[in-house]
Amino acid sequence: MNNAADDNGFFARGSSSWTSVIPRTAHNDIFRNADYASTSLGPIADWGHALRLYASMALSDNRGAIVYWGPDKVAFYNAKAVECLQGVHPFLMGRSYYEAFPELSQSLAPQLEHAAANGETVEMDNILLFLKRNGYPEEAYFVGQFIPIRGDSGTVEGWYNTVTESTAQVLFERRRRVVDRIAAIPPLPVTETLSMFVDALRLNPHDITAALLYSFDELAPEGAANLHLHGSIGIPEGHRIAPAEAHLETGQNGLVPWFRRALLTGKPHVLKTTEAVLRELCHGIIWCGYGESSRDLVICPLAISGNVLGFLVQGANPRRPYDETMENSIVDATRQMEVKWINAIAAQQAKLRELVLEQRATDSESRLQHMAHHAPMGMCQIGTDHKIQFANDQFYEITGHDRSKPDLSEFRKSLAADERDRSLQTAEGLLSGDTRIVQEIRLERRWTPPAGERSEAAAINAWMQVIAFPLIEDGKPKLLMAYVSDISHQKWAEDVQTRTAAAATLAKQRQEEFIDVTSHEMRNPLSAITQLADGIARSLHATPGDEPAVWHDVVQENAAAAGTILACAAHQKRIIDDVLMLSRLESHMLSIAPVVAQPSKVVADTIRMFDGEAEMTGTKIEVVKEESHGTWDVDWMLLDTSRLTQILINLISNAVKFTASQPERNIKVVFGQIPRRLPQLKTAFGDVEWIPPKDPGRSNTALPELKRDEEELYLYFYVQDTGLGVTPHQRGRLFKRFSQATAKTHIAYGGSGLGLYICRELAEKQGGGVGVASRSGQGSAFAFYIETRAAPGPAHSRPRATTVSSGLGLTPHGHAVGTEPQSAAQQPPSGGGGGARQLRAGLHILLVEDSLVNQRVLAKQLRTRVKCTVTVANHGAEALGILAQTASWRGGGGGGGDRNPPQAPGDYRAEPTKMMMMPRVDVVLMDVEMPIMDGLACSRRIRGCEAEGRVGGRRLPIIAVTANVRQEQKETAVAAGVDSVLSKPITVGEVLARIEEVLGSLRDEAAGCE
Repeated sequence: MNNAADDNGFFARGSSSWTSVIPRTAHNDIFRNADYASTSLGPIADWGHALRLYASMALSDNRGAIVYWGPDKVAFYNAKAVECLQGVHPFLMGRSYYEAFPELSQSLAPQLEHAAANGETVEMDNILLFLKRNGYPEEAYFVGQFIPIRGDSGTVEGWYNTVTESTAQVLFERRRRVVDRIAAIPPLPVTETLSMFVDALRLNPHDITAALLYSFDELAPEGAANLHLHGSIGIPEGHRIAPAEAHLETGQNGLVPWFRRALLTGKPHVLKTTEAVLRELCHGIIWCGYGESSRDLVICPLAISGNVLGFLVQGANPRRPYDETMENSIVDATRQMEVKWINAIAAQQAKLRELVLEQRATDSESRLQHMAHHAPMGMCQIGTDHKIQFANDQFYEITGHDRSKPDLSEFRKSLAADERDRSLQTAEGLLSGDTRIVQEIRLERRWTPPAGERSEAAAINAWMQVIAFPLIEDGKPKLLMAYVSDISHQKWAEDVQTRTAAAATLAKQRQEEFIDVTSHEMRNPLSAITQLADGIARSLHATPGDEPAVWHDVVQENAAAAGTILACAAHQKRIIDDVLMLSRLESHMLSIAPVVAQPSKVVADTIRMFDGEAEMTGTKIEVVKEESHGTWDVDWMLLDTSRLTQILINLISNAVKFTASQPERNIKVVFGQIPRRLPQLKTAFGDVEWIPPKDPGRSNTALPELKRDEEELYLYFYVQDTGLGVTPHQRGRLFKRFSQATAKTHIAYGGSGLGLYICRELAEKQGGGVGVASRSGQGSAFAFYIETRAAPGPAHSRPRATTVSSGLGLTPHGHAVGTEPQSAAQQPPSGGGGGARQLRAGLHILLVEDSLVNQRVLAKQLRTRVKCTVTVANHGAEALGILAQTASWRGGGGGGGDRNPPQAPGDYRAEPTKMMMMPRVDVVLMDVEMPIMDGLACSRRIRGCEAEGRVGGRRLPIIAVTANVRQEQKETAVAAGVDSVLSKPITVGEVLARIEEVLGSLRDEAAGCE
């Protein structure tokens, strides 16, 4: 590329044509005309390729940019940098850095040389420089970088310096500290409060070079001094600028004459110390900060609602202009002083002030007006002409109304838009005879909640309380009297209380939902356990003369039942473990106890726990240990193996559960180690998105302190599955207590909503965190990492195998071999032992249950215990489709009549049964929590069809078999049309007894009607 450039002459040495691409500006002309030939850079036409590129880049940069080149660091820069180079521009152009900044070159040179050797950038954070901008050295701060840049030789030959001014931010933070310190002063007596004011002002000596604080006593005896000095900064005792006492109205000593001028404006009054009178008056002051005399003295009257509290005098920063930002910081500080001051004097003077004002009010009407102007609430009088005749200052401050517009129609504009009509009706009502009203009215004025009490201190509408009544003379209202109080804080507090109560209600609701989910997840497997155990116990009654094959079948059935019992028990144990773990976390009783262990062995041992479950569901589980990052290659380390195993169990069990219904059932457990927090993990579904920890600085306190020269070590894992995945919206619900991806997750997949929350708590207790990557419909990867330490292990130890898989051949429908349920329509009724009551032979039972285990167990026992025909439906919509094909339905059985059986939501039609006509259903056993259509919705639809006359004959008995057993849940089921509620766990004997009970009740009702 260089050769091509040389051919066309644009970058050829000895040619200055390369500068033609640089825009023609006054600043760029200074750059072109600088005397580079006398420097180590040489004539501009002889500059190398790299230097020309850096020059073009600097002059095009929208930031301030300076290039220092060569051993002398000869400089050139763009126009934006001139703002930061006041006093050295244009001197610096084409001259050495050491000439322009001798005070910085010595301190910065070693850093630049070290960084040049390593190719590192030098960061400059809030560097203080004094620039001559307004005829004096102005205090300024800058943020920038010195980036080493390489020349044509490939070595570092210069620096690319970017500069941004940060003065405004530095000054704001410095001045804000004073305001915050004043705001933080606790309730104290007046004298102590004023001393705290002076102490707060000392925090910023550069911007407050000197200060005086005076209090004003309006109740002082006539002719006596009413100004008293309470503190000073930088002013010697007895100095003539600061008399200890003075009279505000007549005093001529010190700054008292200027106090009167400032009081008239009500704003900070600025005095120039360059004036002869003030220069003489300021002689002898010991100025703080830079030790220089301030150019400006600022006098601030301190007053609330026209009530003068005192005066603050402060010297301004001599190396900064007195501008709007400085004035705003002074105003903020004085307003905080006024609030704290009035609160301090309120307790000791309020009662005395009230008595004095009350006594003066009895003397004359003028003193009554005086009291009204100083009252703590707003007062006003409104004439029958709808004009404000009188109002005190507080009224205008509270309402925000313009006092120059007395018309009541103009006043209504200060109210919120939806309040204006009501206020008009109120005024007309009082003038028409109403005696008194008390109202809370929202104003158009904005009010900001107290800082610190509301994290998002956004302004809201102010509120006032109005008490109004008419003044009656000769039986007619002459005017309206009104008192207004600012209740913005009260209304805001009520809103906070309402939101708090709503949050408490929501927490209670979530707790009840958690109890429901846990009850459902505990009772469902318990029901299967009870029924299977009951069947095993009754299998011992086989006839001694039975063939060995019969006994062999009994043993096989009992073994299968025992396997199912173990699976259900394991499910219950996980739920119990989650609840107990939550209890320990909430009571802070959980501790971390690291031991020396191998992560690969912990993973392998955990995977083996899922061999049986993986085989049943046909799931392949693979373990992958990733290569260590950097120089880390640690096999043995300090781990709390039980807590680590618990996290892995929760994540793997979730993966197995959510992939069980998928065509592809693959799970990958990946782990590795890295010497930093928040590892960047790339999964098949994108990068892991880490959940912000509750305590970002938390570490694993159970680990020993890092040794000298020892680095941190983190162990990370992620469990990747081919399940359903989660949407971005659902991701926000993960890792929260009592929360699952959707409200119906526990119905379709089970779980308590605690597993991921516990994973997060355990990971964060070990100095780590949790995260997730997912694509909806493709799968998910749940990740976590923990802090650990390398540990010495046995010399003969070797890592375990990193790949483990287990699986089982599946049927075309996705069920494990030998586990696919058989429909009742495909099995002939079989005899069995009698139940608690003898039911009518050939009873037809419709079992509506989404759990395959409960379907298989209960259907089999109903067929074998009594001669029942059992038809199974997986959800309510399928049950409606089956009922439409039975003799219970008018025109059912496919023989004409009603060809529109009841439908589920979403126009779902149950797949028609293979039978031309099924017998009448005698009773329905209905689960409540089911996908597609739940049991309650199905029951309501059946009762609706009965009311429409679409079900012939008697009422169809419905028995709810459910784990939802709270009283309100049972009442809801009965209201939906259920005849009886049977709580899980159950035995077949209990089911038969309840069927006989319900059928008997219905027979008795029918007989009574006849």
